[in-house]
Amino acid sequence: MRTGVLIYKDVLSSLSPEAKKILGLIMHKGAMTKSQLAKVAGLKLTTLNRMMLPLEKADLIVRTETGESTGGRKPVIYDVNSRRYYVIGIDISRLYSQVVLTNLKMELLEKDRFDMDRNSSPEATLNRILDWVGRVLEKREHGYVIGVGIGTVGPLDRKSGIILNPENFEAQGWENIPLKAIMEERTGLPVIIDNGANAAVLAETRYGRGKGMKSVIYLNCGVGIRTGVISSGTLVRTINDADDTFAHIVIDVNGRPCRCGNQGCVERYSSIYAIMEAFAEEMAQGRDRRNPNADLPVSYLELCREAEENDTTARQVLQNAAVRMGTGLANFIQLLNPGLVVLSGPLILHSKLFYEVCVEAAKRKRYWDKGGHLVFSRGGAFEENAISIGAAALVMEHYLEPEALG
Repeated sequence: MRTGVLIYKDVLSSLSPEAKKILGLIMHKGAMTKSQLAKVAGLKLTTLNRMMLPLEKADLIVRTETGESTGGRKPVIYDVNSRRYYVIGIDISRLYSQVVLTNLKMELLEKDRFDMDRNSSPEATLNRILDWVGRVLEKREHGYVIGVGIGTVGPLDRKSGIILNPENFEAQGWENIPLKAIMEERTGLPVIIDNGANAAVLAETRYGRGKGMKSVIYLNCGVGIRTGVISSGTLVRTINDADDTFAHIVIDVNGRPCRCGNQGCVERYSSIYAIMEAFAEEMAQGRDRRNPNADLPVSYLELCREAEENDTTARQVLQNAAVRMGTGLANFIQLLNPGLVVLSGPLILHSKLFYEVCVEAAKRKRYWDKGGHLVFSRGGAFEENAISIGAAALVMEHYLEPEALG
């Protein structure tokens, strides 16, 4: 890939564990003086100076400003260099795909987002992403790209970097696609791949609303309901590395049959497909609607909009789905005891009503929050960019804290 940015992938892998620890502290906690760093890291200043030297030589950290004096010389504040190194983050979802360029502070520099349709084959999707990356990097006059992160729908063979047999893509051909191998061959960069919800919860915990928290839940509500969980500082993985843990919590043992083989799963009531199915059933029964002559089926975007405008049927369908999801969420919270629950994804970001009803339903089970420390967030710090920025964060955390990725 011909670019104006120099491709360099070994700047982090060559660092000592001690240097990586210091870099991680600055990245996750923000700019600090040496005295503050030494206190947080539990080190003597002489030891800290030795650890910081390779970071300064590699231009990974820089002196940004001076702090307030306590009587002597003003202390120097050190921060991550936001203008020297870049990371590419990719979000491949069923409804859309997105690619971003970030700096090491996970600040969004540029992005491209496009809808996925019946023409969005793996080849077409990756070609568009790579064309955009090439154009963006050509505009950069200097700097280094650390790597590429991909957050995608599952199921995955994560270690091999293969997306296996995902459901509900409009385009054909998404079975057994070696995303990691393709991207590494075409970019010459190391590629880290994971489920998109895992990437998003990592971004929120390390760089977003969940900073300083040990346990965070992230739910992406769209065509399916995708789950990312960090518990006690570590990414929680299922046996088969699936991203639909929460989606298949049973909330009605005699409920609707689910594709997983159970009955009454949350996803059968609260995903976009389930909501559209429930709406079509209501319409077939002749329920009143603000615009009874409208063509069916409507899109979920139209349904959300009409619910916000107090269309009786649309509003009732969304409320019913949100209550069921909130009921399942209360159980999930009881099990994991998080400090933050982020609800995001297309459904949440397009329906404030769904979010509010869901949270209210979850909050009725107050036994899990007697201390009042649980925080809910609609969209989190990164909103629609959470998975793509999280994918970029995967690259950095792979080098800095691989044990936390599970």
